[in-house]
Amino acid sequence: MTNEHDGHRIRMRQRAEETNLAGFQPHEVLELILMETIPRRDVNPLAHILLSHFGNSFASVLDAKKEQLMEVPGIGEATAQHIAGLRDIFAYYQKDRWGEKPCLPTYGAAGKYCTSLFGRQREESLKMVCLDAQFNVLATETLSHGTLDETQLYTRQVVECAIRHNAHSVILTHNHPGGAVMPSQADMDTTQVVENALKLIEVRLLDHFIVAGEQYRSVKMVIRDLEKEKAELVAEKKGK
Repeated sequence: MTNEHDGHRIRMRQRAEETNLAGFQPHEVLELILMETIPRRDVNPLAHILLSHFGNSFASVLDAKKEQLMEVPGIGEATAQHIAGLRDIFAYYQKDRWGEKPCLPTYGAAGKYCTSLFGRQREESLKMVCLDAQFNVLATETLSHGTLDETQLYTRQVVECAIRHNAHSVILTHNHPGGAVMPSQADMDTTQVVENALKLIEVRLLDHFIVAGEQYRSVKMVIRDLEKEKAELVAEKKGK
């Protein structure tokens, strides 16, 4: 025997299958997730409560720890575990899609690959991607944990890593768990120091990406834009 909630669930699942979630609101996607562990109950109100509790952000709900989710009335341990595990599954999927030696010939490909390296990681870390002449990934290593202000990056580490993997070029990337992708002055200073050191061994620093969730930003592009603005200001003053 089915009830009105069963009918609603059937319709929601059919619609999701037919549209690939196109047109779905955040609370509706959360409903689909909640249906997996909460049977025969209207989960629409609970989906709205979850969104409200975590700042009306679907991503923030999936980023939450199990203990944080269980603070929400109506969310039991099984449901909290299910939701908390989804982000790890998505991150594993993204990483696996790239394969063992992905090719990163473009800015977009490199940025997306860097986002796949961090998953749900909550502490800041700095990673280095070594590439061959065709921009295929040779190796990826974690160089340090903690913010660049707190953990000193030894240029020697970068140079040794590049030599060890016979890299033609490298990409630096580190995450900002707080959510801001704008590089700090320390990020920009580190980028320039590393770039100069690598030039001495004829290895090119392609970029340094800041990653926050699924967002990324090029430190080298920010430096380039700042230098351009500075040059324009100098030219403007000279013209007066």
